[in-house]
Amino acid sequence: MGAEHPRVRRACPGVAAPMTTGDGLLMRVRHPIGGLDAAQACTLAEVALRFGSGDLELTSRGNLQLRGLDTPGLETARAELEAAGLADRDPEAEAVRNVLVAPATDIDPEAAMDVQPIARQLVRALGATPRLRALPPKVGVLVESGGDLPLGRVPADLRLEACTGPGGVWIRVAVGASAQAATVLGWARPEKAVDAALQVLEQFLALRQGDPDPPGRLPGALARFGAKALTPPGLERVLPGGDPIAARSSENADSGIGAGLNGDAFGVAFPFGALRAEALRGLAEQIRGGEGCLRLTPWRSVLLVGARPIALDRLAAWGGVTDPKDPRLAVSACVGQAGCSAGTTFTRADAAMLATAARGLLADDEYLHVSGCEKHCGRPANARMVLAARAGHYDLSLQCAPAHWETLLVGLSPDQLRAALSALEQIAHAERGGVLAALHRLGPAELGRRLNAMVNNGDET
Repeated sequence: MGAEHPRVRRACPGVAAPMTTGDGLLMRVRHPIGGLDAAQACTLAEVALRFGSGDLELTSRGNLQLRGLDTPGLETARAELEAAGLADRDPEAEAVRNVLVAPATDIDPEAAMDVQPIARQLVRALGATPRLRALPPKVGVLVESGGDLPLGRVPADLRLEACTGPGGVWIRVAVGASAQAATVLGWARPEKAVDAALQVLEQFLALRQGDPDPPGRLPGALARFGAKALTPPGLERVLPGGDPIAARSSENADSGIGAGLNGDAFGVAFPFGALRAEALRGLAEQIRGGEGCLRLTPWRSVLLVGARPIALDRLAAWGGVTDPKDPRLAVSACVGQAGCSAGTTFTRADAAMLATAARGLLADDEYLHVSGCEKHCGRPANARMVLAARAGHYDLSLQCAPAHWETLLVGLSPDQLRAALSALEQIAHAERGGVLAALHRLGPAELGRRLNAMVNNGDET
C-alpha cells in the first residue's frame, strides 16, 4: 500500500475518510436510502475492481464496504462515488450520516406508511446541521414502518417507528435495543418526526458536554440520565389506545430472502456479507433499463426490486443464498487474518465449517459469531455464541443475559471447534433443554468442565 493519506481514519470509515486494514484501505459507503439504481451499482463495482481488490462487504447497518484500496487511487475513487451520488466530500458530514431505513415500505401493503421520505429528510438535516457533527460516529438512527420486512429486532440508538394509531399514522420515538425493549420517549406525527429526532440528538450532545467520561451512545445516556433528559418538548407522551408496536405479539423474522412482497421483490443473501464486485455488477444488470433498484438490508442481503427474473444457479455462482434456511446464514464472521492485521485465524473458513453444527444450536434469528481477535468486529446484536481468537486459538462464550457473556472454553484449536459444538449439543440434549437452559441449570463452571472433558478426553467425566 502507498503512503498514508491525511484523511485516513482508524475506525468508523467512510468514502471521504477510509480506514487502514490488513489488506489495504477500506471505504464504507453509507446506507443508500431507497437503494442503488443500476448505474450506481455498476459504479460501485467498477471502483472496487479498478482501485481495490474487488471484494465487497454488506454490513449490519445496510452499508457497503469496498476493500483493498490503495492510496494513489483514492481521490479518483472518491470523485467517481461522489459523482454517482454515493458519498459526501466532507468527512464530518459523512460520519454522522448513519440512517438505516426499512427496505420496502414503499411497496409493502402491510407497512403503515412509506418512511423513505422521512429518512431522506433526516439525512439532509444531519449533514446540514454543523453542531450535530459532534455526534460520536457510531450513533445511528433507524426509520421503519412494520409490515412484512420490519426492523423490530435490528438495534439502533434512536428509533423512529411508524404505526397506525388514533387519527392516522404516528411515529414512535424511542431509544435503543429492539422495538420490544426500547424506551419510548413519545409520539409525533410524521411531519414532526425529523424535528423530534434532531432535538433528541442535540439533547444527547448537551448531556455529553463537560462530562469527563461522556456516554458514547444514546442508550448509555438513557441509563445515566434517564428518559426525561433526552425527551424533547412537543412529543405526545402517551398514545391514546396504547402502544401498537409494543402490542405486537412477535416481530416477523423474515429477512426477505427469496421471492416476496407479492412478487415485487427478490432477496439474495451473501454469507458473512461478502461478495465480489462481479456479483454486484451482475445484479445491476437485472435492473438495468427499468425502474428497479438494489436495496441493502441490515441482514447482509440485497433486495432486488423491479428486477428481471434471474436463474438461481447464476446467483449461487456469485455466492448468493436464496434459501432462508441455509445453515451458512446462522454464522457470522469478521474478515479475520485474510484481511485484518489484528486477525489471527481464517475466521470465515472456520465459520463455514461450523455452519451446520451451529444451526442446530440456535434459534432462527440467532448467530454464532467468529471473531479473529478480542474486538468482536461485526458481531450481530443477536449473536448468542462467540468464538474469539487469541494467537490462532479460540475461546467459546455464550450470552446468558443481555450484555452478559460467560466464557466456557479457552484455547480451542480450529480442529477442535466442531467437537466443541457437538459436545455442547449433546449436553443440551441430555439436560432436556436448549443451550441456555443447560447453562442456567448447570452453571458456567460445571458446563465448561463438562465441555472441556468431552472435547479433550471424549467423555463427560
